[in-house]
Amino acid sequence: MGHPPPIPYGTPPGALPPPPPARGAGPLVIVLVAVAVAALVAVGGLGAYLVLRDDDSSAAASSGPVDLRVPLTFRLVASVSAPPCTGGSVTVTGASECYTLGSDTLAVRRLEEVKAVPPDPARGSPGWSVTLRLTSADTPGFAALTRKAADAFAARTPGGRMAMLVGGTLVSEPAQVMRAITGGQVEINGPADRFTRAYTENLVHRMIGK
Repeated sequence: MGHPPPIPYGTPPGALPPPPPARGAGPLVIVLVAVAVAALVAVGGLGAYLVLRDDDSSAAASSGPVDLRVPLTFRLVASVSAPPCTGGSVTVTGASECYTLGSDTLAVRRLEEVKAVPPDPARGSPGWSVTLRLTSADTPGFAALTRKAADAFAARTPGGRMAMLVGGTLVSEPAQVMRAITGGQVEINGPADRFTRAYTENLVHRMIGK
């Protein structure tokens, strides 16, 4: 029995259209890939997507099941402000905003699998990416966190954006979450010039301690 094809870039049925793209180079974004969930979000000048994943691309760096050397933390955004970042707010290179993270969080210390995946333009992934498969113990918590983010997104509040941190360091700009992610599989993706093989393998190695 075949799998449904990946959802292409574009607004899925029932989703709100993204805002017009910003001029100039876009900021780093994070892409979350969920099994059986598809939704479009937009951050700054580039799009961050929740799309169907139905393949098993080969990876250059892969490990699992694995206990993480440094925790992988998902946190909802409490507020957004303009630089300079003060009062504990954080940002990433190339971003035009500062993010104060809220108390809604999920710390992951074990993954069923983590791997760096080569580019696959056919499914809308021009650069390298990192895919994560959460444990059955963490999947419900992640679903609850993304469900709360989706509710905040519908209310047009900052909590509709979710940040991902490795060892306390923000990996990319927080992504908007439009629907709960219940499958436990996540993909971290961004601009091809930033998400190179070396960058994604370094993320994997930081998490697994190699």
